[in-house]
Amino acid sequence: MMRKKVSKWIAICLAMAMVIGIEPIQAASTDQSKSETGQPGGSEATSGSAVSSPTPTATATATATTSATPNLSAYKPAATTVTARGGSSRVRVTWSKVTDASGYYIYARQSTEVSYQKVATVKSGSTVEYLHKSLVQNATYYYRVSAYRTVNGVDVEGTLSSAVSAATAAVSSTSKSAKKYSTKTKFTKSPAYTTYKKMKSAMSYTRTFPIPGMKNTNVAGFSCTTMVPQGLCLAGSYFLISAYDYKNTDYSVVYVVSRSSKSYITTIVLPSKAKVGGIAYDGTNVWISKGKAVASFPYSVVTDAVNAGKSYIELASYRSVYNLDSTAAYMACHDNILWIGNFSQSASSMKGYSVTNKTTVPSLVPTYTMDVPSKTQGITFDSEGTMILSRSYRTKKSKSGYISQIRTYKPSFGAPKSSGKVLKNAALKVTTMPPMVEGLAVYGTYTYALFSSSYYTSCKYPVDRVIAMKTSKLVE
Repeated sequence: MMRKKVSKWIAICLAMAMVIGIEPIQAASTDQSKSETGQPGGSEATSGSAVSSPTPTATATATATTSATPNLSAYKPAATTVTARGGSSRVRVTWSKVTDASGYYIYARQSTEVSYQKVATVKSGSTVEYLHKSLVQNATYYYRVSAYRTVNGVDVEGTLSSAVSAATAAVSSTSKSAKKYSTKTKFTKSPAYTTYKKMKSAMSYTRTFPIPGMKNTNVAGFSCTTMVPQGLCLAGSYFLISAYDYKNTDYSVVYVVSRSSKSYITTIVLPSKAKVGGIAYDGTNVWISKGKAVASFPYSVVTDAVNAGKSYIELASYRSVYNLDSTAAYMACHDNILWIGNFSQSASSMKGYSVTNKTTVPSLVPTYTMDVPSKTQGITFDSEGTMILSRSYRTKKSKSGYISQIRTYKPSFGAPKSSGKVLKNAALKVTTMPPMVEGLAVYGTYTYALFSSSYYTSCKYPVDRVIAMKTSKLVE
């Protein structure tokens, strides 16, 4: 009798629970889930639908909810276009930037291999270059690249690019000899030497030296035949010549030349492909153009490069970078002031910056200005404060706006105006030069002039040497 009453009581309670919306508790399953590898998994590897525990209410039946899995394929990046260039035991892989990419996967295989292997993950969507090093020499490698996008912590890989190939090969040393006129006899018969009488009369051939790298430059294991020389300065025991790759393929460089022997020693490979128009030395640091900025590195980089005894060294980064309001086309340092100017088709001005924190993180403070003529390409100063300035534009006289000359001035450095303007005063002398005269430097009583004309086939008066001229003949 008691059992019947209890059973009846339980039935009544269950019926009441259903009326007010309370679900009976279910027993937990004792089945264990498995990971994708088929091994027993813990809570993070649980598979199947997620079950939520409803909260009892007296007015409504609880509704179970599930989290929708995003469709990751909708975030798949597009394919990129890839190129590869072989060097000495290395290949540089470049590709087009993919919109919204978080990074890129680089796959490679040697021609003797069947399958590709992932050789690198580039964790930046804006980086579009990878250097594959320590490769077998004289071997062909194939490359494919895919972009990936990170969505909710998941990397979604895009479509693989088409395959490209490149072969490794030894690279010749940077050339030391003149590009066009290999001997003094040949140079003295050149059109530039025989035509430009004022340069010839001021010139000392024994102090003149070939522009290195014009036949070939070893740019960190890659061969470049399209370097264009731009800036020239004297730094301690060396002449420094800046150059950039006209085709924008290889990194810009600085050639190091012995001040005493006038012979090429080594190359400093810079960390960018900027058109390095100017270069200067402040007694502690070397400054170089970098578009609308100038960058510095310590003089010890030069001495370390020389002492290393290698064909080149790679500069990983600059010590400091100072942004400008215009492109730095030329520069020179005088009395702890770094003068920087922009190339202009009309008369303009250059700025003089005080150099601070030379031994730590060098910086520049705008201090002076000076008017300069149109088409200024280079400046330098002698110990007496004479400013030697080059102007050039175009390779042929027949072209509109052509000019090529060296001008000398005696600026009023000791009496700047309250605004900071330094008067350059009237030109002391104007010397007509062969086309494309660029950077200038003074060593002793001689002014050295660099030309970019040997690169241009359109120039009929190329100069493939740094010309040394008696400074007094450019002034008097």
